[in-house]
Amino acid sequence: MSTHRPAPPTPESVPETSCETAPGGPAIDVTDLGYRYARGGGPALTGLTLTLRPGTVTGLLGRNGSGKTTLLSLVSGVRRPTSGTLTVAGRPAFDDATTMAATAHLGGPRTLIEDSPVRRSLDLWAATRPGWDAQEAARLMDRFEVPLRTRPSRMSLGQRSALDAVLALACHCPVLLLDEIHLGMDVVVRRRFWDELLATYLRERPTVVISSHQVDEIEDLLEDVVVLHRGRLVAAGTADELRAAHSRPGQGLASLSETLIDITEGDLS
Repeated sequence: MSTHRPAPPTPESVPETSCETAPGGPAIDVTDLGYRYARGGGPALTGLTLTLRPGTVTGLLGRNGSGKTTLLSLVSGVRRPTSGTLTVAGRPAFDDATTMAATAHLGGPRTLIEDSPVRRSLDLWAATRPGWDAQEAARLMDRFEVPLRTRPSRMSLGQRSALDAVLALACHCPVLLLDEIHLGMDVVVRRRFWDELLATYLRERPTVVISSHQVDEIEDLLEDVVVLHRGRLVAAGTADELRAAHSRPGQGLASLSETLIDITEGDLS
């Protein structure tokens, strides 16, 4: 087990909340997982086998086209694996109502109802996520400066990302899959989001998977790291283990950005 834990937020950054503490998130088990695009397309993922530990924050890292978004869509049950198995708390991810209701996959491909009022997206999540907290959603809408009266199709990228963040944090799902969820957020809203996410994690211990290219910004949040390259798993372990493995004598502990470059730079067979 890793001893690397996110530093506790400052008192100013931890929001007060009336939400009850939820049980910790489940394990996610992947065995020989493959996914191939339809109509003769090439493989997006090949032979993935790994376990995401329950109640941890895992960074899903990799270059563009490495398969990160595809893997998250499989975990959330949006897509069916072409081969292999994927379970959340021992239950299949695909076509399982219990698993899908326990999972929040936000960011990446748009999950919002583009041309309908924001309220409709909130109502949809309230109807499909048993832990939805309308009071918490209202607080986060204000904190992340989301314009309630603006349709998502007319929002800036940062505003749409902030709305995704509200949906993720107000549903109190035991599994949070965050796919570049912070894209477009300005520096103030982004900092508020990371503070809120950390506070949620410390309070509820969900299983969190964060995909991001801004590795330096999320590094201190991560306990475990999974690295994909061209649809294959090329590294997995605790953040401390991977940093240590890719550090050079006399240069101190490598950052995760340096580690990612070291692992994925050049051609890997």
